[in-house]
Amino acid sequence: MRLGKLLIIDDEKDIRDLMQEIFAEEGYKVETAANGEQARTQWRQFLPDIIFLDVWMPDIDGISLLKEIQQESSLPNTKVIMMSGHGTIETAIEATKLGAYDFLEKPLSLAKLTVTAERAMETSRLNQENRQLKQSFPEQFMPVGKSKSVIQLRETIERLSKFTMPVLIEGESGVGKHHIAQALHKTSSRKNSAYVEMSANDFNRLFDETDAQNSLQRLKEADFGTLVISQIEQLSPAGQTILFELIQNQKTHINAETIHLDIRLLALSKGLLEKSVAEGDFHNALYERLKVIPIQVPALRQHTEDIPELIEFFINHFVTHESLEYRHFSVPAQNVLRQYNWPGNLKELKNLVQRLLILGEGEVSDDEVKNYLHESPSTDRSAWEIDTSISLKEAKDRLEATYLSQLLRETGGNVSETAKRSGVERTNLYRKLKTLGIDPKNPF
Repeated sequence: MRLGKLLIIDDEKDIRDLMQEIFAEEGYKVETAANGEQARTQWRQFLPDIIFLDVWMPDIDGISLLKEIQQESSLPNTKVIMMSGHGTIETAIEATKLGAYDFLEKPLSLAKLTVTAERAMETSRLNQENRQLKQSFPEQFMPVGKSKSVIQLRETIERLSKFTMPVLIEGESGVGKHHIAQALHKTSSRKNSAYVEMSANDFNRLFDETDAQNSLQRLKEADFGTLVISQIEQLSPAGQTILFELIQNQKTHINAETIHLDIRLLALSKGLLEKSVAEGDFHNALYERLKVIPIQVPALRQHTEDIPELIEFFINHFVTHESLEYRHFSVPAQNVLRQYNWPGNLKELKNLVQRLLILGEGEVSDDEVKNYLHESPSTDRSAWEIDTSISLKEAKDRLEATYLSQLLRETGGNVSETAKRSGVERTNLYRKLKTLGIDPKNPF
């Protein structure tokens, strides 16, 4: 096992020799320096993993050297441990703020020396593993999964990457509409230009005398890039007019100012736009431009076969970006999650993975998952998001679709058993499944 390379910087020869002897016996490769000039030569040639640095030396103080070390491009991961025979709390605090790993007081405890070095090396090792993990799992911006719906979603994104027409992205809350928008941007010819997200309310503020300038500045930042507007159905009539002009002519007039903008528009909606058009609240001309190639993002309950892969994706995300401990989800635990209805969609699954990584250790069991789902507010029907903007009939259809899909999963796609448990005559059940677009063999 490689213990690492140490550089000891101290003007006292006895201390240098003693520390060199101790760490050499432990298996470290050790070099020493008596002053700042020697230290600079050594760290550039030796590239140590750990530097023990005395605060007081004849030609330069250790704090100044620490600043130099932190600026050395060849030492991005080197841990610096400060040492002082008459250090103060202020010096220790300053050193820590500048990035020192630890601060030891002289006379040095030999046991503490070796323990501190071991901990510093362990920290370096974990940092290196995180960097390697990031390289092994590069940024994933395409939808994750192997289901038919997710494969089609990826194919649609790749197809649209060649064009710059507006795109309407529809789906329930939490399905990842913003993630799809980012994928469209990052696979397009505009990927190196700005990606600007605004809510419909942000866009409407273009006509608010007190806050117009901030919204206008954000809009201008999208020039030659991608503009994403969420909750597009909430655009005011004036906002719809401005947006239509930008799409059609790449220019518009806002508060007596002529604005020239080359943007690609990605509009996000919960699926309410057609209803808004029918009720006269949304310009039909703008809707026609948006719906040329709409993207319908499926709810998680429609592709629960992707849950194992999604779990692994979220685990890798939290291990890499938040330094959480890796945990494996057992097969029974994954099966419990595949049977769950997911009212909060991908967002709910992501939150579940994060919480289980934080609160537990070892393999995630099915009992642990069941306890979480039982305690989670999202499992309480009263806490589910209720979309009152849709008709009662549409709400009933969604509830029926959710109920029948769940029942089919529980019966393994057995229509006869599903009919028996639901109390619906088999012929009527087949008719209802067809109307709701549910495939008994793939009720997701």
